[in-house]
Amino acid sequence: MMNLLLSPSGRIGPSAYMKGMIIIAVIGAVLNLLPLISPVLGILGLLGLVLFYSLIALGIKRSHDAGKSGWMVLTHLLLIFGVSSVVGIVVAKITGVDIGDVFGAAFSGDLEAAEAASATVSSAGYLIPSAIGGIISYAVSAFLINMFNKQDMGDNQYGPVPAA
Repeated sequence: MMNLLLSPSGRIGPSAYMKGMIIIAVIGAVLNLLPLISPVLGILGLLGLVLFYSLIALGIKRSHDAGKSGWMVLTHLLLIFGVSSVVGIVVAKITGVDIGDVFGAAFSGDLEAAEAASATVSSAGYLIPSAIGGIISYAVSAFLINMFNKQDMGDNQYGPVPAA
């Protein structure tokens, strides 16, 4: 499991990639929901950096499995960002949160407006749908990445065919 999420060397097949992406998505969703328990737990969101590294390691290994360079992970990140942005906009519309107002209040210097906007985004009415949207984003992205990165059925320069 640790090798799956933390090592960028070698190859992983489509099912292992999907499994790793779902693990990352669920851990990310839990981290996003921690401020609902206690605002102090929001600091654990820094673990998101470890998840980002894991995302890159998974993408590199999936690219290697398709016989491509690990640098292809950059296209994976663009796809994940695009899908997540679309899902985020949908979640914001469903929950009635105007992300533009949140950023506008933060940069306006109006402390009361910024606090009100922050409270809206930190509420369960936004965080829970946002966490579910994150899981959906990662699952859709993993599906698309697997679809575009066909597995190299023979040994390649990155190693032998991964076991199923």
